[in-house]
Amino acid sequence: MSAKAEAYSSSANLGPGFDILSMAHNAFKDIVIAKTIKEKGRIIIRSNNPKIPLDVEKNSAGLATKILLQEKGIDEGVEIEIKKGIPFGLGLGSSGASSVAAIAAINELFDLKLDEEEMVRYSMLGEQASSGSPHPDNVAASVYGGIVAVTSVSPVKVVKIPVNIDFKILLISPQGEREGKTKKAREILPNKVDLSLYVKNSRYLASLLLGFSKGDKYLIRQGLNDEIVEVAREPLYPHYRKIKEVAIQNDAIGSCVSGAGPTVLVLYDENTNVEEIKKKSLEICKEFTLTCDFTTAKLAGGVKGERLN
Repeated sequence: MSAKAEAYSSSANLGPGFDILSMAHNAFKDIVIAKTIKEKGRIIIRSNNPKIPLDVEKNSAGLATKILLQEKGIDEGVEIEIKKGIPFGLGLGSSGASSVAAIAAINELFDLKLDEEEMVRYSMLGEQASSGSPHPDNVAASVYGGIVAVTSVSPVKVVKIPVNIDFKILLISPQGEREGKTKKAREILPNKVDLSLYVKNSRYLASLLLGFSKGDKYLIRQGLNDEIVEVAREPLYPHYRKIKEVAIQNDAIGSCVSGAGPTVLVLYDENTNVEEIKKKSLEICKEFTLTCDFTTAKLAGGVKGERLN
């Protein structure tokens, strides 16, 4: 028996929405094919990318699968083939998409009939393999598609945010290997925050949610700001502030760091001078001895799974 699933890339931590808000986009996707094998209780991982860990405990798809099979009492052996399309270490939900695609494939393989929130729960547990913690935002976006809010983690509750504005997405990604980047980005966050910053971020969050639901680009622009997490992580992506300034100067809807960075997310419409943003961003990246790639995208749908035989 075999099954296949595909899950899209995502940008989490939108503005003030650390571990809460995320959007799925069709910039990249991962594909997982799962099939049963004769060796009971064994999980084998294969991949087209030699950089993917094949140790089940160190692979987000493998760990998520292991937990799911254990909880469901399934002792069948499984082989997971990961066809990696999402680049590593750029803040685009790479490990989360692999985990989601694996859970969706296993769901089809054994006809488990998991609902979306159950898929988020198992997928986020797989995220521990790469980041050290089971954060839910990237996997929630890859499961549901569109823009989502994680309103609870115990139990897992996810709400899809209504989006009443047309926009496209520009991802500006500095290149280079960043092993363990997500874990480091979480370790440098403050344990305590000033009340005034909490209130300011809460206003940003309200503006962002209202902006999407009302279709108001200026509320979205105001909402895509953060005085806490992005500020703490700024040493990890010193190029970000200048690129964001350029994006706003050229009438982008808004800009923020994608996930744990270093990719910069820019939302834009027909009034945005995208070519000028690209030109200036290349110059900024060069200042910091970085080479940047540009990817345009739109909001993506949720994970898709199918039984093959």
